[in-house]
Amino acid sequence: MTSVQSPSYESSAVIYQTPHFGDTDGTSRQRTEAYTKLLSSDFLIETALANTGLELSNTEVREMATASANVGSAILTVTVRSEDADTSAELANALAQALPGAVAVLDGSTPAPDQSGAVAPDPVRLSVISPALPDDAEGGPQYVRNALLGLIAGLLVGLLYAYLRSQISRKVQDAAALGKFLSGPVLASIPADKALETGVVDFSRESPAAEAFRRLRTSIADHEPGRGESRTIVVSSAVGGDGKTAVAMNLAIALAESGNEVVCVDAAGRDEADNRSARHGSGREKIPPAGLIDYLLGDDDIDRFVSASWHPKLSLIPAGRTVPSRSELLGDSRMRNALARLASRADYVIIDTAPMADRSDALVLGRWADAILLVARSDHTRYADLGAVLERLSLAQLGVCGVVLNDFPRPLARSARKRGERLSVANLLALESVSIRTNV
Repeated sequence: MTSVQSPSYESSAVIYQTPHFGDTDGTSRQRTEAYTKLLSSDFLIETALANTGLELSNTEVREMATASANVGSAILTVTVRSEDADTSAELANALAQALPGAVAVLDGSTPAPDQSGAVAPDPVRLSVISPALPDDAEGGPQYVRNALLGLIAGLLVGLLYAYLRSQISRKVQDAAALGKFLSGPVLASIPADKALETGVVDFSRESPAAEAFRRLRTSIADHEPGRGESRTIVVSSAVGGDGKTAVAMNLAIALAESGNEVVCVDAAGRDEADNRSARHGSGREKIPPAGLIDYLLGDDDIDRFVSASWHPKLSLIPAGRTVPSRSELLGDSRMRNALARLASRADYVIIDTAPMADRSDALVLGRWADAILLVARSDHTRYADLGAVLERLSLAQLGVCGVVLNDFPRPLARSARKRGERLSVANLLALESVSIRTNV
């Protein structure tokens, strides 16, 4: 029967989708399935035909072409079968090459292609890794060869995909690996140190943690936009438990120790769940000192809520009362006015905010700040979470002055949870009787 049938030539092109930071396995599969369906759409077929000049209808192309996805990976395969070997290869390649541009247009990131088929670079990172080749015209279709090549390509790319996914799901470990991930230096690496068990470094002693914060202070100073210009820095992290509050407080102290006027603002606050936990653990609710939220809800000037600390160069603004609409208040014009006022009276304004996985406060406040400082904790922060945060900040066009690698000891977090407490700027108010002096 085979000898009397018309020859049929089959060619396949293989497409690889680079996984996005923050993608779960479910979202990756959904995206791959969507791209597979798009390969048989009129929009993509018409673009492919315009690029080749083949005189075929959309219906004929759909009858000749099939698209499939490897289960559990980001591999797409476009296969075209026709009576002409060159046509099969040309059409398969045209469909595969048209996919990135079609996705970009539908996502709204690039304009539609012109008559020449030209499109902007693909922002979703789709790549043709194995272009289609014509079947051997003399020997007929080489199904065994195509199957073996497809199997080998699928296995190799599947292994690459698994490797990339494992890299993304890894946790941050050391500064060298984090620097490679960021394609830039880590501003400072804060070591685990018993001196940090209270949340505040004793700068009167030569400890590794104190020296690390001095290096961070120097790195921050090197990023100043202009001599004599105030620096307003938002400190945040990808997820909770990264130690960003302790980094914000000790950075503020280090800056004050070098003679700068510093205001440290608690914009992270305590949410309702934390408040209930503290009330349940202590048997009674602790009344927080008046602070930022009280200012945002009232008519007084921000100066009224600035508290002096034991250090003459360091002032503090506690979080204030607990409210459910904290994020909305932080986006109010009164918050912008407060930051402008604080910047006029201080060399540095350090703002502690909630983790970006919990709330978008850092994005809101970042619009009015000079830069955002991110904190990642060794053996705690996942690269996927950090990458997702960096992508959000990039889309919002907010400047990131750098990343701090943090490794605070776990006993601090455990003891705080047992007491139903959360480390905050208000902790510094309890240290008014402590005198920390050092030559830095």
